Amino acid sequence: MKKTLAAVLAAAMALSTASVVLAKDRLDGETILEDISVVDGRTEIRYGKEYSFILSADVLGKDATNISATDLGKWVKNGDATVIVTVTEGMAKMASKPSATLKNVVTTEEVEDSYKWDFTDYNGSTGRGKKFAIKVDGKTIVEHGKKINGIPVNGDGSFTLTQEDVEKVIYPKDSGWEDLRDTIVANHLRKDTPAGEACVAIDKTQLSVEKTAPVVQVKFKVEDDWGTGTANIGMKFRITFKKDVKDDDGDVIYSKGDTVMADEVLFKATYYKMNDKGTEMELTRPECSDRYVLMNKDSELYDKIDNEEFTLYFENVAAYTGKMSPSQKTLNMYYTTDEISVIKDEYPGIDFEFIDFKGKPSFVNTGKMTFTAVGGSDTQVYSWDGEALTPLDGKYNPTYNTVEVKGIKRLGTYVIASDILEEDEPDEPAEPVSSAPVVEGPEEDENPKTGAC
Repeated sequence: MKKTLAAVLAAAMALSTASVVLAKDRLDGETILEDISVVDGRTEIRYGKEYSFILSADVLGKDATNISATDLGKWVKNGDATVIVTVTEGMAKMASKPSATLKNVVTTEEVEDSYKWDFTDYNGSTGRGKKFAIKVDGKTIVEHGKKINGIPVNGDGSFTLTQEDVEKVIYPKDSGWEDLRDTIVANHLRKDTPAGEACVAIDKTQLSVEKTAPVVQVKFKVEDDWGTGTANIGMKFRITFKKDVKDDDGDVIYSKGDTVMADEVLFKATYYKMNDKGTEMELTRPECSDRYVLMNKDSELYDKIDNEEFTLYFENVAAYTGKMSPSQKTLNMYYTTDEISVIKDEYPGIDFEFIDFKGKPSFVNTGKMTFTAVGGSDTQVYSWDGEALTPLDGKYNPTYNTVEVKGIKRLGTYVIASDILEEDEPDEPAEPVSSAPVVEGPEEDENPKTGAC
């Protein structure tokens, strides 16, 4: 039997890599995917960011049963069901195969008022006042001041306070409890009912309660490609029931072997336009982390500044100065300032700064890079291709304590050193040693072996 899983709840949460019980988060404020930014039926997400979506669904069909996030989590935790994630589009773009795991969250649930028996003003057919009580099989079910945890009914299943008419007791776990309790409250609540008929009062008002519950989360991430385009991702979820599961009334809602198939959920991974657009701009590391890194998207920078000179600052490490061309395509200006350990470890006595443009953005017009001079006038700037350092011809500016390198179109990986990096000269090779055997001549006081006496 197949049913349709129609809605998925989404939340960007701090994640752990544990497979079963993860850090507790709140389920409050979960966002339905359809309410997030959707373009052409696809939910926009960022390259390089790990997402976690908590699965829930309104299951469509003739029985109109609902699967809540906590119900699904409970079933999976108990081994009643499994969840399989299938990537339908863009698997090659993903950092790894998406996984469905359990996560503990703190949920806030609305709690109804609780009620108690109150016979202060009651004038029933078989008794009145605070001494009124009903017992069934020797157990007191109805008593003044007692919380309503059982309701006596007659043979027709109707509420009765006539002792001799009581046939059985309906308890909270029994079918029909809520309807029966609501009827009693509507007809016999003290504040809303004539005194002689009132036998129920509010015991405690509680608006909400917090509980910890497992849910199923799907984690995935689209790998950065440092380009300027987008990547389409699609996935489906299949829930397979290993055992029968029942609702609160004890009715089987899914049988062993049932399968719930989800509609395809579609995503589009993207980079975003830079926030600054003008002749003086800055791109910060937090903006890079949020992927606001696209420069001159749809020629908007050129349209704004034309051929004026601009400078783009990369925090306090470097800056690029140039002129925008009308034929300039979109650039991905993402950068990091992470140290390159293989270089730093090789030169322990040198101070370094590093800046790495992951997308290797290329400008049409030639510009210049300006670097903070970490070693003053001794500073040397190098380019790094992952294997070798190449010194760049830079000019020191004592006024600003910077080094300027001109003639740059394509940005790459730069190493700013406090001094020239000297290569260790190899040791002088030792004199070659012959491997031929050494033949020694005779001692002076000895005759050659000629056979003479």
